[in-house]
Amino acid sequence: MLEIIATFFMATLGAAYATNPFSRFSIVRLPYRVRLSLRAYETVNRNHKIIVHTSLLWRLFAWYQCGLYILTTRYVHQPASSAATYNSIIADIHELRYDPEKLLLISGDHFNGLFVRNLGVFYYPLLDANIYTTERDWRQRQEVYLQSVAYALGSYAKHPVLTTTIVSMGRYSTTNINFYSFPSDSLYGILYSLAVLVGYEDSGSGRYKKPDRKVDTVAAANTLLDEYRPLLVKLYQQYKRAVINEETGLVRTDIHLSGAKDITKRQSSFYDNVIYWKTTAIAADLGIIEINPHELVELKKTILATFWLADEGYFLEDLSSECRKEKFYSSDWLIVLSTGFLNLKIPKERRYYEQAMKYIQKNNIARPFAIKYQNDTRAHRQFLPVRLAVASYGGDSIWSFWGMEYIKVCLLLAQYTQDTTYRREADYHIKKYKENIVRFKGFPEVYDARGDMLQTLFYKSIRMTGWVIGFEQVLKMRAQIGAKR
Repeated sequence: MLEIIATFFMATLGAAYATNPFSRFSIVRLPYRVRLSLRAYETVNRNHKIIVHTSLLWRLFAWYQCGLYILTTRYVHQPASSAATYNSIIADIHELRYDPEKLLLISGDHFNGLFVRNLGVFYYPLLDANIYTTERDWRQRQEVYLQSVAYALGSYAKHPVLTTTIVSMGRYSTTNINFYSFPSDSLYGILYSLAVLVGYEDSGSGRYKKPDRKVDTVAAANTLLDEYRPLLVKLYQQYKRAVINEETGLVRTDIHLSGAKDITKRQSSFYDNVIYWKTTAIAADLGIIEINPHELVELKKTILATFWLADEGYFLEDLSSECRKEKFYSSDWLIVLSTGFLNLKIPKERRYYEQAMKYIQKNNIARPFAIKYQNDTRAHRQFLPVRLAVASYGGDSIWSFWGMEYIKVCLLLAQYTQDTTYRREADYHIKKYKENIVRFKGFPEVYDARGDMLQTLFYKSIRMTGWVIGFEQVLKMRAQIGAKR
């Protein structure tokens, strides 16, 4: 019996290794490949070869793979830079994460599947052309981004059901699974990336300076958009049916959705409603749906009226009875910046930022550096696997991505209000993150409440995460607008 178990374990271990697109001897191949040069492009499109396995056994194997990768990162191997300066470490991360010879754009380490939301949420600054070191790096960032969204489109075309994650299962095969519920932001990730690639969105750079160069992906991305337009229409209809209460116009309160804070059980969160607003806006811009612009204006008013707590000065996390009673706060309200839901240039909308920043600073949510989801763990609101493995993950841990959004808000408030305290706050956090990059030889995804890299018995934070692109955007913003008085 023990021999059988050992044989089974070794077989599944070998299969997991072979189907990891980032292992040395992986059998996985790129179904869609693009190469850009001098504003021309060449593609090899084998998306028709993709096979999506949907049975329970395949899904169990996909979850097993993901769990195995987490333990491998925790106990066996985790890459780190050998460089001594933060700039050199950032360059090493670029070489590791933005490689178009690899299958996907991923956060890194144990995240070897495509979390589709990453394309629109955590990697939204990737095509900010102000972030430029070499022509090769700029080209590769565009290529890996385009290849990743093409991979998602090819997989969903074979099985048109939105999921949080696409896991490679073979040479051209995938299994699509959810961590932990139906996704609120996977369609957003796809539509946002297409909008950036065809030049409709600007990766956030337009909020501080229009770059001299433009993306070279417009023609290739438009070809993808035309090919998969019927699929995108179907996915939008599916998404809206699944998540929206037609009577209120808001996300339903009788379901849990997986968003960027997917570890927490929430009912109609502020984040999910903002994502729905932006997903709908981009779908209209891309011609996926037709909508009266007035509907988006009214939806925005409804979201603000429903979630803003004027007496407290922040947005309510979600509409569950517990959240309403306890008036829970969560730092993923900062999604309003990247989505453009609230425009800092407009004084009326800027006041929301100013009040929320006062709350954050008063309650030390951005200390020892930016930023925690909240000051308490709230483990009871998390899904069981997370609660058991790393209870603070969605609580009082410090998230580098949201920290970057917090710093960007500080810099923009310094520009628009002329209040130098915002600039000093930004500088404090920039200094902390420069020190952390050198200290930890990478750009960790998440830190514990004390500011050390998060680690438990079953989990260790990603060290060399490609989210560093957000820090690079912060540095560009600081150079261009932060010095203004």
